[in-house]
Amino acid sequence: MNDLDAANRDRDQLNRRLAGTQQDLENAKAQLASRPEPMPEPAPGWTAVPGGAMIAIDDSVLFGSGKAILREEAKRTLDGIASTIQGEYANKDILVFGHTDDRPIKKSGWDDNWQLSSERSLAVVRYLKERGINPDRLVAAGCGEHRPRAKNDTEANRFSNRRVEIFAIDPQSRTGRR
Repeated sequence: MNDLDAANRDRDQLNRRLAGTQQDLENAKAQLASRPEPMPEPAPGWTAVPGGAMIAIDDSVLFGSGKAILREEAKRTLDGIASTIQGEYANKDILVFGHTDDRPIKKSGWDDNWQLSSERSLAVVRYLKERGINPDRLVAAGCGEHRPRAKNDTEANRFSNRRVEIFAIDPQSRTGRR
């Protein structure tokens, strides 16, 4: 009976160790489940944002002053962006935001900066559609001067505020701002 008793004690000890290991595994799973998903590495030139990535382009790359017609050289830039969207962000919604500085519209014929920024974002959206991006995934929005990167107190700051931002966002993500 000595061998049988020893085997039973060993079995009981192994069962306790197994139960402890299983509990450790469950604890580790719970810890991992409570951690947020890591954001994937964005494509080169893009910045990670919650739910996706974004790229900002200075308006001078895309448009002439006060204009909403794409420059010829802008099309090469947007061709690269369209290629990235089709490859890296094929399952994302594409939101295009136009931005201006705070200088009032005087000569270009637009009613205000909102109209100019909206027309610019629309020009980018239409070009992306021409390049094969599904129009069901495209959104154009104009922010005018209302979401500046920097205070509009110097010419350099005004320049940095004139831009188009393109977001590739998971369709289920919320895009609210704080």
